[in-house]
Amino acid sequence: MSSPVLPPNAPLLLDLDVSTEDEAISAVIGLLEGNPEVLDQPAFAEAVFERQKINPPLLGNGIAMPHARTSQVKEVVFAMARCKQHVNFGENQTPVRLIFLYGIPPHRVAEHLATTAALARRLRDPEVVKQLLEAQDAVAFTQALA
Repeated sequence: MSSPVLPPNAPLLLDLDVSTEDEAISAVIGLLEGNPEVLDQPAFAEAVFERQKINPPLLGNGIAMPHARTSQVKEVVFAMARCKQHVNFGENQTPVRLIFLYGIPPHRVAEHLATTAALARRLRDPEVVKQLLEAQDAVAFTQALA
């Protein structure tokens, strides 16, 4: 799966069935299990959760973008999920259904900013969000981001 705003072969989990923010993030991090770009899976997960505590990156429209800039990844890693039902995120319990998670090595900050900006622009379009929520399969989901 790839699109102009996503790394190629970004794993996707449709209809994630969880009830908490931590469960949702853990499940999406789990999609990166075995990815050779992740040097230490538990340390990467810890970095993502630490970042969430500081300032949960919520875009609105039911979208969360948990991430971490960490030396626990060699290159940019990306995974995404659509939850079956809303999961409350952050201190304000913001309802989220779409999760776009990524890890960035410290030396790739410029690429991280460009990718994040491109993805955020796509996700601000209500029609794109509607297509993502209604996508029947991974191909339709990824095409909505193209």
